[in-house]
Amino acid sequence: MTIRTVTTQTELDQAIADGVTDIVIRSEPGVWLEASGSATVSASDSATVSASGSATVRAFGSVTVYASDSVTVYAFGSVTVYASGSVTVRAFGSVTVYASDSATVSASGSATVRAFGSVTVYASDSATVYAFGSATVSAGTHVAVHLHSGHATIDGGVLIDHATIDLTDAAVWCAYHGVAVSDGHATLYKAVRDDLRSAHGTAYPVGETVACDDWADDGECGHGLHLSPHPSLARDYDAEATRYLECSVSITDLRPLNGPGAAKCKTPRLVVMREVDEWCRRITTAAQEVAR
Repeated sequence: MTIRTVTTQTELDQAIADGVTDIVIRSEPGVWLEASGSATVSASDSATVSASGSATVRAFGSVTVYASDSVTVYAFGSVTVYASGSVTVRAFGSVTVYASDSATVSASGSATVRAFGSVTVYASDSATVYAFGSATVSAGTHVAVHLHSGHATIDGGVLIDHATIDLTDAAVWCAYHGVAVSDGHATLYKAVRDDLRSAHGTAYPVGETVACDDWADDGECGHGLHLSPHPSLARDYDAEATRYLECSVSITDLRPLNGPGAAKCKTPRLVVMREVDEWCRRITTAAQEVAR
């Protein structure tokens, strides 16, 4: 068996052209290499590999693999795999797999699989599976299977049924996302800039009531004040945010957004209670403490 180590796309292309049957990729972090044909590729460290055709990829460490067509992927460690088409993925350890179309995934250890389309998943040990679309899942006794579609087929596992939850209901949405509710008011979080303004320029002064001037009473994004169940989730909606605010919102005013499971809601008004850090811990000064 001929083995060749490559670090660049040029070297990889040459190895494939030379008919090398076993290629080892050791590229620098952030360098994306594309493999096609029937080559067998082994990737480690923090390499990124895009594979198509009938290639076989063996990935270790923190590698990211994008696989399509009839590629076969063997993933170990903390690898992330994005699989589509008729790809076959065998995942071990703490691998994360995003699979769509007609991919087949075999997962064990503490692997996590998110299955869309008509994906087939075989899961064992302490793996976790999220089933969407018409996915088919066969699971061992201690696999957590999160069902997000009434069209999916589940055999075995510990079923957590999300498909029948009405996440348009404010109280249900709060319970689902672990939002604290007291006396009819939910505790939610806003990510803001240095000047306590949102990405859209709305000011959120600590201790004051903030109201929206273009409120639309629906479940659509926009036309409201937007919040999330946790500071880290709020930051996902503003990459330039530097500060976090704990806010109080009446459950009767809260409208969940963007479909089931979305970690965002809107309201016509809120009270900014205090500034917190990204772990919800109070940043306490006399001026920032407000009686609820």
